[in-house]
Amino acid sequence: MKRKIRVGDSYSTQPMTDAPWISTFIAIALIPVAILFTHAYISGRKNLPYHRWTGMIGILWDLTLSIFYMAYRSFGGEIEGSKLNIEGLMIAYFVIHGIIAIVVIGLEITMLITGAYSRRKIEFNALHIKLSPYLYIVWFMAFLSGEAVYVGYYLL
Repeated sequence: MKRKIRVGDSYSTQPMTDAPWISTFIAIALIPVAILFTHAYISGRKNLPYHRWTGMIGILWDLTLSIFYMAYRSFGGEIEGSKLNIEGLMIAYFVIHGIIAIVVIGLEITMLITGAYSRRKIEFNALHIKLSPYLYIVWFMAFLSGEAVYVGYYLL
């Protein structure tokens, strides 16, 4: 006698949905930013070559993706195929995640400005060095929490 395979989980409160292309694109496109940020952070601490380029490319790449995604979602961009029932703790998560993303954007712009002027004036270099660990840690918090939600909702 053949047994039927249970497709749906009757204990789950929410059915798994297909990942929307925009969420998949952002989740994948941020992986190189993590590599660039790590290189820029480590090479900046050790005064290694290419710090300036990996930092600039990583920040500009992330700013482009973040601003595009936030604008897309803020101005009515629907995530097609997404049937997630976001309520309760997930609303709180998305609010906190959004606030962290805005803080990261501010830190990235500050890092670009202080990095550009750091060769000319010492005070810019000191601020650049002081802010770099904060950007690195806060950016990775936003990145990893976003990736975790993506994996949890769409891949598991």
